[in-house]
Amino acid sequence: MSAQCSHQLPTAYFSKLKALMVSSCGELRNLMSPSVARGLLNLLKLWIEDCQSMKEVITVEEKQGDEIMANEPLFPLLVELNLKNLPELGHFILTKHALKFPFLIEVQIYKCPKMKTFVQQGSVSTPKLKVSLPVLNTRGYESEMIVDDLNEWIHQRINSKVCLVALAGCMTD
Repeated sequence: MSAQCSHQLPTAYFSKLKALMVSSCGELRNLMSPSVARGLLNLLKLWIEDCQSMKEVITVEEKQGDEIMANEPLFPLLVELNLKNLPELGHFILTKHALKFPFLIEVQIYKCPKMKTFVQQGSVSTPKLKVSLPVLNTRGYESEMIVDDLNEWIHQRINSKVCLVALAGCMTD
């Protein structure tokens, strides 16, 4: 989006966007830059699915104004995030800064076998997050967990042999 739209439309143009769905973009390697993400002031829902070449959602941080930009949140109102069938996705963003998603309450990660952490090199605060896992439980196939730090949660599950069995359909199919 940033590579194709940033030279045509001002970043502020996207500030009123409430939902964004990206689907079946076979050659898309990343979705946007951090500055475009920070400009999505009203984004509530982000769905990305069936993008076979996507390696990360947010590209590497810009060098200009890195210190100023680090203090501004990415997707400040994001409530729901769905990442599905992204076989090359390694992480959501590569950053050394701590990220906060204060309103994020639902995340679905499905068929993202290369995803080892949510944020490469940083930490993620998600105080209201419930993660939905498509795993078998006593009531059917959906299970929810409250997760304070999405990055740590993904990292622990990937490195735990016990949890890999439960996550087999979620992270590795």
